[in-house]
Amino acid sequence: MLPTWIVDEFRELAAIEPALYPAPELLTRYHAWQPVEDTYAAHLYRQLVSDFIEIRPQIIFLIPHMMRGGADLGVLHHVQLCDELGWRTTVVVTRDVTSPWLHRLPSSVRVVEYGRMAREASEEDRRLVLLRLLLQSPAATLHLINSQLGWQLFESFGKALVSSGKALYASLYCDDFDRNGIRCGYATDYVPTTSMHLAGIITDNQQFKADIQRRDGVPAENLHTLYFPYVGRISEPSLTGARVLWAGRLASQKRPELLYAIAASAPDIVFDVFGEAAPEYDVELLRRLRELPNVRMAGAFDDFWSIAQAGHYAAFLYTSAYDGLPNVLLEAAAAGLPIVTPDVGGVAELVSDARGYLLPADAEAPRFIQALREILGDAEGARLRALGAQVMVLQRHSWQVFKSGVLAIPGYVPQVAVTTTEARCP
Repeated sequence: MLPTWIVDEFRELAAIEPALYPAPELLTRYHAWQPVEDTYAAHLYRQLVSDFIEIRPQIIFLIPHMMRGGADLGVLHHVQLCDELGWRTTVVVTRDVTSPWLHRLPSSVRVVEYGRMAREASEEDRRLVLLRLLLQSPAATLHLINSQLGWQLFESFGKALVSSGKALYASLYCDDFDRNGIRCGYATDYVPTTSMHLAGIITDNQQFKADIQRRDGVPAENLHTLYFPYVGRISEPSLTGARVLWAGRLASQKRPELLYAIAASAPDIVFDVFGEAAPEYDVELLRRLRELPNVRMAGAFDDFWSIAQAGHYAAFLYTSAYDGLPNVLLEAAAAGLPIVTPDVGGVAELVSDARGYLLPADAEAPRFIQALREILGDAEGARLRALGAQVMVLQRHSWQVFKSGVLAIPGYVPQVAVTTTEARCP
């Protein structure tokens, strides 16, 4: 049925154009139009009010996922510490993916699988709903760790978030590099456009901290090196085995092609390879790696210490092209394994000539093989170097040192929450 005012106008216009007289046969040709109302964003917001507002979180983490990886283990350390300190914590998982480590987060922590819940939302609604929830949350601290969506919000709405009383922190560990060897990644893309809003940038090594300060001009007082803790078991170096352990993601960063070159050139040394393959990595190279008679591909792993002890290894081989200070090196040192690694990122802050076998960043297969043969030929010398790295882990990478470091970051400890439910999106 048409509104009365339209029918009245038809009646008046009929004096000029008789064909517009509102006879029933004319009116049935027209229908009142109602604009389509998209309520998806509103429903999404209502679903999440409890997680962001009603439980009154003090700190919110923005993460992409919880996979098997070093950065994800770092998330776990941060969240477990918040739980230990009694801080009300919400963890927002921003990608629409399955996270195999999600169950490892403390049960008292509120976990929001935002990426999965918002999968039907438009890109704009996905950003704006999360922004509104963050603005209205009483959480005083927002900690961003490797979330693309989180970086987008900090870039576009950092000023609004800071104005609403939030302290914004971001963790960055190293640069990435594309297939052309050009620097890329979150630090490259977002630090220049967000650093003015950040209360602090947290990294796990001194080298990357220095890189950010030098190239981006971030004030030293806003940069914090926070070494991750090792909280597992310790095994005294014994080196009774003769095999070599390689463990990590089979992806370009970790250079499986270098592992292949090493294993192919040292057929008398057996290599056990643990880790999942990145979907985009060279399938042909992985096939050739599997076909080497001295290589055993063992697949994904959750507990490094267990595989290190079960294998009776002589050494841990690391081949990454770039990195921060990877957790797997802490685990290898704790397991009592001599480490052979290139000098990339913050690796030299753990491994040195006295605490392992540190090779030049551009070292090729022969240098790695030389170091492995030195270990196999001098077990006592290798044991002493492994012990040196283990002592460093025990002294610098304890839970207490990590806890003290977090509490020492200016402004990070959540203050008394201020109600901001009246906040409006810009």
